[in-house]
Amino acid sequence: MPVKKYNAVGIGNAIVDVLAKVEDDFLQEHNLRKGMMRLVDELEVKRLHTCINAVKEVSGGSAANTIAGLASLGNSAAFMGKVRDDPLGGSFEKGLKELGVNYCTKKASSGQPTACCVVLTTPDAQRTMSTCLGISGSMGPEDIDETIISQSKIIYLEGYLWDRDEAKKAFKKAVRIARGTDGRVALSLSDSFCVKRHRVEFLDLVKNHIDILFANEEEIKSLFKTSTLEAAISGCRETKNICALTRSEKGSIIIFKDKTHMISPERNINVVDTTGAGDLYASGFLHGLIKGLDLKSCGKIGSIIAAEVISHFGARPKVSLIELVSGRGF
Repeated sequence: MPVKKYNAVGIGNAIVDVLAKVEDDFLQEHNLRKGMMRLVDELEVKRLHTCINAVKEVSGGSAANTIAGLASLGNSAAFMGKVRDDPLGGSFEKGLKELGVNYCTKKASSGQPTACCVVLTTPDAQRTMSTCLGISGSMGPEDIDETIISQSKIIYLEGYLWDRDEAKKAFKKAVRIARGTDGRVALSLSDSFCVKRHRVEFLDLVKNHIDILFANEEEIKSLFKTSTLEAAISGCRETKNICALTRSEKGSIIIFKDKTHMISPERNINVVDTTGAGDLYASGFLHGLIKGLDLKSCGKIGSIIAAEVISHFGARPKVSLIELVSGRGF
């Protein structure tokens, strides 16, 4: 089999994150449900932006965060996601290219603005997100580069893409190309409400079209329509996929066929902002898979990387992830 150019390619919403610290009463005042992501229009994002003192703006989006983490770990990586030729679009592209990621989607010269997400972090480190998808939601099959997909060992997709019909077509095209060129397909369920909106279609994807699944506890229970983690784990076993389930301070669980690995969380972490924790866990886990490590080691690397990102604001690493991981024996 020919050598592939990329270890991983991510496909997802190209979003610039606006990060801010707020108190709990701010969420109540603006009718925001703590810990959840909601879709809003451009006017609502602007209104929230005027009410906060932004800490910083960084290129973000779930799949983009994961790909950025993989690049920081020394992997060849690319990303597909739609932006406008506006300042935020330039900021998004710059943020990925500085990490060595090949951002390979041409900027649109017309249409809605680049997507923006206002990420509000409360003192308990929970993040509440208001996202205007802007032009990212208009990503379509024409934005999928067949050559790059076929040249990738793994494609990584975020469940949020399933919210728009054109993006869904792009999603399906990428999966079809990857599976036809010996690529592995990884999916993040993204959000429990996203799962509820598309549960039947997600189940079909998980059972028939992907190889690696990432989810948190609420997302996986929603997928299998159960109130217990044990029943959800049984559902994971039946899929025959590698399933990595994150559980915040409880660590993570890796399921593959009849094997279950319990991964302990990192200890003595000063939790500042949980934004991107699941995304960077996926970076570490996939990095381990790419290196050919056993699943328990993959989960451990995921925990190490996730612990780093929650120790500061923003979903991008602040230290050399290669040195961090090698320093822990991986």
